[in-house]
Amino acid sequence: MEFKESDLPGIGKKYSIVTSAGDKITVVMHVTGKREIFVFEPDDFDEPSCDIVLTEEEANQLGSVLMGAYYRPEQEKEKEVLIENLAIEWVKIPPTSSLSGKSIKEADIRRRAGVTVIAIIKENETIVNPKPEEVISAGDTVVVVGTREQVDNFIREYQINA
Repeated sequence: MEFKESDLPGIGKKYSIVTSAGDKITVVMHVTGKREIFVFEPDDFDEPSCDIVLTEEEANQLGSVLMGAYYRPEQEKEKEVLIENLAIEWVKIPPTSSLSGKSIKEADIRRRAGVTVIAIIKENETIVNPKPEEVISAGDTVVVVGTREQVDNFIREYQINA
């Protein structure tokens, strides 16, 4: 799948998706709330084969249907059970934490607490999927993922008063 977002000055935003099957769908969201959906043939991305205009309310209703608010296939229910146990937490590191001034590897976070660091937010920079050598400083916000129990263990292990 390929996804692109573009600004349309004075009009709104344009979102284009090329599916894994090679179909292209473009949605134009106007500043007025109106939505236009354009569907293209796989071999012709220049002229849409179909276009649909939706009000904001109609677009929200369609979005709810696509997100599974009205019907969830069995496969989606299985995913929900798995996600129920998932916790993502943004944790600000205080100067008193034993994590302050250490790299992810040096602090041995995964082994000691069971969580995975998926991002570090420094003053003006967000490091997504940081390398093990990335040093965590006091004042940084560390984004961790694990079970609720693992996140709680992380907070205890590294003396973080969340």
